[in-house]
Amino acid sequence: FRDRKADAIMYKGGKCARCGYDKCQGALDFHHNDPKEKKYQWRKMRNIKIEEMYKELDKCTLLCKNCHSEIHWELDNADLPIGAMYK
Repeated sequence: FRDRKADAIMYKGGKCARCGYDKCQGALDFHHNDPKEKKYQWRKMRNIKIEEMYKELDKCTLLCKNCHSEIHWELDNADLPIGAMYK
């Protein structure tokens, strides 16, 4: 599975699309840009045919775990007033 993830990471550019992190493949995630289009999570995606994996990866952005967490926090808290997240 490490080889499959390494291939997927390279397919998506090899580094976090937001901050450029590229040191540890275990710290990189595939963020689905539109959750409604999500067909597979990584645990399932790594077992499917490579062509199907690429189709699913085309719906994703490669992010490090920190940036991925920040994006989900921002999405989940978009209705908060500016600055509220830092109080």
